[in-house]
Amino acid sequence: MATVTAAIALSSDITDSNISVSNTSTLFTAGTTTGLDTMTSVTKVLKSTDQVDLITTGSVSTTHAYVYINNPSTDHTEYFTIAIGNAGAGTPTDTEEIGRLYGGDFMWFPWDVDDDICVTPSVSTDMTVEYMVFS
Repeated sequence: MATVTAAIALSSDITDSNISVSNTSTLFTAGTTTGLDTMTSVTKVLKSTDQVDLITTGSVSTTHAYVYINNPSTDHTEYFTIAIGNAGAGTPTDTEEIGRLYGGDFMWFPWDVDDDICVTPSVSTDMTVEYMVFS
């Protein structure tokens, strides 16, 4: 099995007391000490403001995965709305918004693979979204 390690480091001087936090974790298949064995990496260009299923439950063969989503845009006014649910035919009727990724932002989270991960671009011009799924 391959070894997948996730790491994060945050530091801030936003308050009078500077803060610095870092953490590293080796990722395993849910409930085991077995290493992950699958990674999917995709770059998509979206050309409308319709909500779409970015990552579907049917695209993953396990019940637990880790997801990385990146908005590589250098225009910090362009964003993707990220939601969990089923976008259907571009109609956001059965989704729950979890946040926005503005240009240069990324997110990393564990996914229980019960619902699709959906995105909605803020503009209808070409917007690129990058993502990886580790399972």
